[in-house]
Amino acid sequence: MKKTYKKVSLFIVTLLVIFTFTDLQISNALYNPTSKFSYLFEAIGEFPAAIIATFCTVSLMITRNKEKSIKYNLRTIGYIIILGLCSFIGALLPVKYFNGPKVLIPILSILYIYLSYIIAKKEFITNKKELRNAAIVGLLTFVVVVITFNLIKFGWGRERYRHMISSGSFQGFSMWFVPQSLASGNEFMSFPSGHSANSAIMIWITLIPTFVSKLKNKKNYFLAFAVLWIVMVTTSRVIIGAHFASDVTIGATITLLTFTLLKNRYISN
Repeated sequence: MKKTYKKVSLFIVTLLVIFTFTDLQISNALYNPTSKFSYLFEAIGEFPAAIIATFCTVSLMITRNKEKSIKYNLRTIGYIIILGLCSFIGALLPVKYFNGPKVLIPILSILYIYLSYIIAKKEFITNKKELRNAAIVGLLTFVVVVITFNLIKFGWGRERYRHMISSGSFQGFSMWFVPQSLASGNEFMSFPSGHSANSAIMIWITLIPTFVSKLKNKKNYFLAFAVLWIVMVTTSRVIIGAHFASDVTIGATITLLTFTLLKNRYISN
């Protein structure tokens, strides 16, 4: 396992070194503002993160020990707030990007919560501990990642490639590791990529075999799908000009690092 971590780390560092000198050239070569592929993954790229967070929150609620205390009641309120936000985001994204009727938002939110409850309740019977541990990793990964990349975005102020194209000037281009200033607007929030960070939360599905017994030997399939998803979303963000290659690499890395640390803490081999 340590060898795998070292190989992945070396691969990421190598990519960042390459992108330090080729960010602009890569964007020049791939940029296609009319790419249907990119618009599709702009719409659905972050969707799984909200669904995973919803499922994990529901799982934490039903696997906790019931008790009568102020702390228990406060946690209940916290869970309900988080659950409402996650299910709302999961419902808002498809409605927003596919121009669906807004009345679908509460309907989809309730549906996500209901389905999460049905699935979690089924696994709770035989794999309570494993389900809870996986849920802790999933929800904490989501919360930490969203807070982290948003804080960096506001403080880094890197200009997006598409904004440089629209303004007709590349004078604002900067290397990924050089902070500029506080972001003056969305077009100066290129680093790191939020879509990429959220898409990488798909890596959580590799924990499903830990609490679904019949899938115990299917982890590699889940891993392959997660990696494919991350690659497609990150690539789409470069093609559409929303981010540079280094932006999406760091975005995904933030999530993978957070997930790995939490997994090592809560999931036993």
